Amino acid sequence: MHRAAVRTARRAPLRRLASSVALLGAMFTAAHAGWSFSPAVTVAGSASSKQQTHFFHHLESAGRKNIAVSGGVVAVVWEDNHTGSSQIYVAFKREQANAFSAPVQLSTGQQAYEPAVAPIAGARFVVAWEQDGHVWLRAAGPGTKSAAQRVSAAPSRQASLAAGPDQGPNGRIQLVWVQRDGHFPRVMTAPVRTAPRLHVGSARPVDAKPPKQSQLYPSVALTRDRIVVAWEDRRSGHTRLLYSAAGPDGAFSAPRGLNEFRVGNAKFGRGTGVTRVALAAMGGQRVGATWMDKRDFRGGYDIYAALSDDGGRHFGANEKVQDVFGNDQPQWHPAIAATHDGQVAVAWDDPRDNTEDVWLSWRTPDGWSDDAAVGPASGPGVQSDPVLAFDREGNLHIAWIARPSPNGPTRILYSVAHPIP
Repeated sequence: MHRAAVRTARRAPLRRLASSVALLGAMFTAAHAGWSFSPAVTVAGSASSKQQTHFFHHLESAGRKNIAVSGGVVAVVWEDNHTGSSQIYVAFKREQANAFSAPVQLSTGQQAYEPAVAPIAGARFVVAWEQDGHVWLRAAGPGTKSAAQRVSAAPSRQASLAAGPDQGPNGRIQLVWVQRDGHFPRVMTAPVRTAPRLHVGSARPVDAKPPKQSQLYPSVALTRDRIVVAWEDRRSGHTRLLYSAAGPDGAFSAPRGLNEFRVGNAKFGRGTGVTRVALAAMGGQRVGATWMDKRDFRGGYDIYAALSDDGGRHFGANEKVQDVFGNDQPQWHPAIAATHDGQVAVAWDDPRDNTEDVWLSWRTPDGWSDDAAVGPASGPGVQSDPVLAFDREGNLHIAWIARPSPNGPTRILYSVAHPIP
């Protein structure tokens, strides 16, 4: 029997479901049996022999929004240093095509980092990134790109984006980033208009109180009529995940805690260790969140999630995403994607099979599925840093970083997964 089949057969009785399943299970579409993955396609290749040896690709945006789908076109954005300095690139692929376009450079400065992408109408996309200490933005699609715009006056970084349910000409786009406010970075947000031209609206802080410690790595999701933002926050002397939501009037609620908090100790720190939250809208007023959580410190970080069915006013109980075969292994780089009819999936990488592979779990009416290895992103070598996006038909588009060995050259690879009934 295939290894994946053996695991599926013996894991089912071992899953421990969170207490919120009974309340939230009715929110989700019927479960399917799994996914069929297409062969891997190269998005961006390794350095040539004429390039410097210290050449790396990065898929590290706040909220892990490095892939999007619009009008039958897939866009992947990343940072690499093949020219000798870190710059931002995008490549496109028609869904039926067998290859991505040549990379297109979007950044225009000396150094650029951490791009994020969101879909807009007409097979086009909005991309945000940090460049020379400020957040920049531009629209791009196959064969076209707008002028790059600097968003922030004060030093800023860690931009992320979200698109609303409507990807029409007047569809909603929201930008978040952190901007220096006194001694500390503060989470800011602004609407983005894409027609008749790209324009960033008035910026405002998500938390009305000026920061007394750092606010970092924000993520944003747009429901039918609300904005939900989550971020890392150090105001308690250790990292917590906080969230806030705004309704049609634009006023954000007071921040609430997302991760269930347990007091630490002098040996292991004051908190339980959480980082890199990511959000996805799930249709209507539903929102999913995922993050890395070290509450069980013996195995390193685990992947946790929480769900909201009221537009981010409240999130339910924290749910452990990975199954028991991922216990006592460190999990890294969680990404989340969702459809507008309630499907939600989380991917990450971990070394449970003695190689760093990409794993996937999706929400069913009974809780999180058993973990599924992403076939093209498994096996010899290192496969890490997955990013995810659903298309309108419910297919799951995945990109990741691959290298033949931990210190080997990097590539960005891509696969599309079709649900198995």
